[in-house]
Amino acid sequence: MPFGQTIGGARTALARGLVAGSGLAVLAACAPTAAPLYSDTTTPVVLTTLAEAGIADLRGRYRAALCRRLPAGGPRCDDVLLRLPGEIAPPSDIPPPDALRRYRVAFVPGLFAECLRALARPFSDVIDGLSRAGVDAHYFSVSGRGSTAANAERLATQIAALPDDPRPLIVFAYSKGLPDLLELVLRRPESAARIAAIVSVAGAANGSLLADRHLTAYRQWLSALPLASCRSGTGEEVEDLRRDVRLEWWRRHRAAVSVPIFSLVTTPRPDRLSPVLTAVYRELARAEPRNDGMLFWYDQLVSRGSLLGYVNADHWAVATPLTRELRAMGFLFHDTVPRTLLVEAAIEVVDEALGARPR
Repeated sequence: MPFGQTIGGARTALARGLVAGSGLAVLAACAPTAAPLYSDTTTPVVLTTLAEAGIADLRGRYRAALCRRLPAGGPRCDDVLLRLPGEIAPPSDIPPPDALRRYRVAFVPGLFAECLRALARPFSDVIDGLSRAGVDAHYFSVSGRGSTAANAERLATQIAALPDDPRPLIVFAYSKGLPDLLELVLRRPESAARIAAIVSVAGAANGSLLADRHLTAYRQWLSALPLASCRSGTGEEVEDLRRDVRLEWWRRHRAAVSVPIFSLVTTPRPDRLSPVLTAVYRELARAEPRNDGMLFWYDQLVSRGSLLGYVNADHWAVATPLTRELRAMGFLFHDTVPRTLLVEAAIEVVDEALGARPR
């Protein structure tokens, strides 16, 4: 299927511009049948509750921190965060801490972000907002089609280049940026020592079913697609996102990851799904209706981590101000996400959680 047909003949040029950033989505849109959830190489897994998985449920505390920040006349809190069973309201006497300036903050983008940097950059609006508030915010660039191993080394170089500062670092890792950052934590303990916490934003903790199914087609069609702002890939960048690869990584290395991980999970209601992601959302929904257009909701959770909340946003909208930076393409996206406030609330709750951890 020609890539331009995913949006329509009249929009062929626009579709070609999106191919680099939505490679797996395009392939999935062409797929006639659903993919199996598991293969013979998948590490055995078990379906269980948050508590049984050792996940600290901070949804109530995070909701309080976010709702307090939402402006009057803006989006309702229940329209930003899904209120799902088991969420417990926090104590009413928790004072709002002033945590923003106690940390340095950094953001790690995902797959293809470097390739599309001339069009839109993840968290650009968040970094602008935090900087205006006096927060020391950084963008850690990784190779758009780089493996987790290569990107871990690139991250280590950027962390080492940060000016000396006694403030700890909170790193927000988006999509494949989470596996890239976790590889850094595993391989570079001197870099990991500077990170107080990781906040996963739609992080591919357990990989994506799309990677399992479309790796071969990606290698043939997209890995070497010429793009001005990023090098060609080898396919390893998608291999690293296979669910069996990620699950095996956790089996081998979870005990070695001592940096606390907090998760923001994306699982949009149908009216919050960007039109451009509709086809791939439906492809994934054959196996799991709660997905964000790239990942299942449970594949964004980390065992023995912490859950901040379920965001009513798709995989792209939670991180990138697409309607702001791609105004001519605004009809393709549903972008009403208060990204800066989501990040500020996360810093507040992470700060509180870190203060409660044993030293």
